[in-house]
Amino acid sequence: MNYVRFIVLLTFISSIILLNSAHTKTPGEGTYILEVRTGNHSDFRRIVFQGTEAIISKGVVNQKGKEIMVRFSDMHFKVKKTDTEIASSVDKDAVTLFLKDDAMLKTFFLKEPSRLVIDVYPQADRKKQEEERRSPPESKKNEQAVQQKAAEISGGSSLEQKGRKDKDKKATEVNTEAADDTEIHDNAEPNSGTDKIIKDTEHDDVDLIPEKFKAMWTLLESGNFYAVLKEFPAYKPADFGSLASYYYIYAKAHIMAKQYWDAVKYLRLAYIYATGDDMKQQALIQRAGMYRKIGFVYEARADYIVFLRDYPSSPYIEEAHWGLAESLSGIGLFHEAVKHYRKAGPRPEVLFAMGNALQKLGEVGEAGKVYARAMLADKTYPRSSHETYYLMSENMRMSGDLIGAKRQLSFIDSGPYQDNASISLGLIAMNESDTREAVRKFMSASRSRDHTVKVQALFHLSLAHIKEGKFNEAASYLEQIRHNHIDSKMYKDTLLVLSKLYKKQGKVKESVSLLKELVYGKQPPGEAFAELEAIVLDTQEHSSQEELSLVPLWREVGQWLIDETREEFLFKVAKRLRFEGKPFMDLCLWLVNNASQQGRGKAAIDLADYYIGIGNGEMSRHYIDIAKKIMEPGDGMSRVEAKILRAQGEQMAALKKIMTIKEIIKTDLDMMGSIIYGINTPESQDVREAIAFYEKILNGSDWDAENYAMLADILYANNGRSKALKYYRIAHNKNPDDEWATYRVGRNTVMPESGDMFRRLQEEENLFGRLAKSKLMEIALVNKVKEVY
Repeated sequence: MNYVRFIVLLTFISSIILLNSAHTKTPGEGTYILEVRTGNHSDFRRIVFQGTEAIISKGVVNQKGKEIMVRFSDMHFKVKKTDTEIASSVDKDAVTLFLKDDAMLKTFFLKEPSRLVIDVYPQADRKKQEEERRSPPESKKNEQAVQQKAAEISGGSSLEQKGRKDKDKKATEVNTEAADDTEIHDNAEPNSGTDKIIKDTEHDDVDLIPEKFKAMWTLLESGNFYAVLKEFPAYKPADFGSLASYYYIYAKAHIMAKQYWDAVKYLRLAYIYATGDDMKQQALIQRAGMYRKIGFVYEARADYIVFLRDYPSSPYIEEAHWGLAESLSGIGLFHEAVKHYRKAGPRPEVLFAMGNALQKLGEVGEAGKVYARAMLADKTYPRSSHETYYLMSENMRMSGDLIGAKRQLSFIDSGPYQDNASISLGLIAMNESDTREAVRKFMSASRSRDHTVKVQALFHLSLAHIKEGKFNEAASYLEQIRHNHIDSKMYKDTLLVLSKLYKKQGKVKESVSLLKELVYGKQPPGEAFAELEAIVLDTQEHSSQEELSLVPLWREVGQWLIDETREEFLFKVAKRLRFEGKPFMDLCLWLVNNASQQGRGKAAIDLADYYIGIGNGEMSRHYIDIAKKIMEPGDGMSRVEAKILRAQGEQMAALKKIMTIKEIIKTDLDMMGSIIYGINTPESQDVREAIAFYEKILNGSDWDAENYAMLADILYANNGRSKALKYYRIAHNKNPDDEWATYRVGRNTVMPESGDMFRRLQEEENLFGRLAKSKLMEIALVNKVKEVY
């Protein structure tokens, strides 16, 4: 009773301490403290997560087999364990608990303090399990025989004459199943039982047992572990030197009794108390094997790493590499696993496992080579391993052997990879343009209970419907993934395909919303930015729907697209924003500060051009000066400088600056013509040079009618009327609807050409029409006078 009171009092004191400490963050780090504790009840075990409301309210519990994952999304925390017997690990924002047996869960939240409670109910009858654990599966007669042998041991009898198992015979055992010449896709499906169990190297540990324990060791080797478990505790030695062997034998007995957790404990003690490397090696590598056997791959990995570090010349070095490779594969570190598979020896099981790891990495060619080597060693192995059978079939499909892969996959009509095989067959059907069959296979796999397989099936089902042109059906399946499987590895791919689909359907707003979610998240896919770029460039400058216009769209998504790597795209956007004021200026200013050297100069020139266009000569000159410091003078810079000079009233300087431009464009000619026409000193040598330059440019290429008309006007004003007529005629021929050119041709020619020009104009109800009518009347009057006189 005193003990019970003590426990109650201790629990109460612990609760008070937790209330005072569990609801705090680590100062200055924004990291929450999360208390985890457990307690046993009569028919269930309770696991409690305690912390502040901010983190506890985020807790989401998921169960997969014997693993319980409690995820606190996007929260930073440190775990403080108290009185917990359940093994666990912490990875980013999730805590994973590892149960010993299958169980059912019940979860709920409590407040004051905030707690997430998980009650774990065992699925099997615990009393029955306990009885089976304590009683060996032998008849009562055998049990009495074991007890008699134990009594003989306690009386000092020696059972060494029983002998040991023939280890050489075990080491040379081979699979006697006939190996024919057929490939794995012959008419044989994988074993419906569990995958083949790979035996590690035989451990020659008899030499580690001291003489006084030999009798008990012999009894253990004969398979009578129960007697050892029952009697051996009484033989615990008092001397330090024998403790390692004692715990080692006890661990081996627990392994034979399938009490693996106890075996791990005693192997640890054997390792601690061992004084020689041989015992330390045996205890460490076998403890690692036990961890791997019960699914604690992280703990197994740690032990194997220690073994490889401390015993690089051990006879068990290949086994350590093999165990480490398997542990790494178990946690998805396939690249690292392959490195250790290569050092684990040429055994068939090692080669097949390495091929599986390479296949999962997508290294199809390399995996195919390893599978080929493995098949030379053991053709029967894939039939005993569901995973290997399926992955080799996938390797065939991805290598282009669709016929062989299809035949191989067709045999997987049951077992854990049945739905995976359906997806693969669906992909083959897609390749064969049999969309209907592909949809049927994907639909079948979409009913899978496996979360990952289900998502893959839904994703490929949507792609099949897109290929059929059934966009609404495709969108519905993608939306299922989007809303129900947000933690899937295919979530980003889903959003990307869905955004493209919505864009194709004209739902630009929905498409942009999905792309924003992608680019705002962690490690956004590059294709999402490419899609946003395409949408921005395809969007009209102005639209009847404000949200579909360029400026609102750029304000919404521009923050994710402004990046040094997208300089060319950003200049395209700047060009389209040229007349939008602040968005244009902000983007160009960013380019001035962040683009490449050439890009910064170009952006500065664009800003100078913009400011002179709105009459701000001071800012225009400021950015031209920036451009001059960054880059060599060029046409763009000269063009803007000419505008600045003209705005400052320096007309001749502006003309000379234009004449330095190597590649004249229409706006240059327009500005030049306007300046020359407005100068009141036509006799000036500089003006005559400018006119000659203008004429040379026109004669050197093909320009618009208005440019020829402008030159004609300049020549006409500078007493070059005969030459002016030539360019008026060119302007008229290039554009017969140019009324000014038509009028000027008529005005400077004689009948019948002049009459023809005026008759064309008189039909128009405008100034040129009235002038033409007047001139026609004048011509008619002159002709009548001539007739009279």
